[in-house]
Amino acid sequence: MVAIFTRKLDDNLVSLTKKLQAQLYENSAKQLRCFVVYLTNQPADHEEQLAALAIKHRLRTLPLTIFAGKKGPPEIKLSPKAENTVIMWKGLEVKNNYAFEEGKMDANAIENVVLGLNTILE
Repeated sequence: MVAIFTRKLDDNLVSLTKKLQAQLYENSAKQLRCFVVYLTNQPADHEEQLAALAIKHRLRTLPLTIFAGKKGPPEIKLSPKAENTVIMWKGLEVKNNYAFEEGKMDANAIENVVLGLNTILE
């Protein structure tokens, strides 16, 4: 399972979601699942934006959702400095936790996240 918590909808997030959606197709037999949670203090203001993003980029099998509150779910304890956090787990064990500060999730970081899928697909 892969969860992406983001505080910014940008091209890098779209790039990551497209690559993960491709992995969902390739690894469907391994029950790979992924979802994106947009963290915002104004959820009603961003619902249409998130829906348009999904349609524009054909994100059909990768759910996009909104959480009311930039801090995110308190039980997950996301870094307040992280613009994007990617958590991968298998069973009940977290295998990878990537936290990217503002502007740090670039093409290299995205490739590292995709490579990190190997730890949960074994």
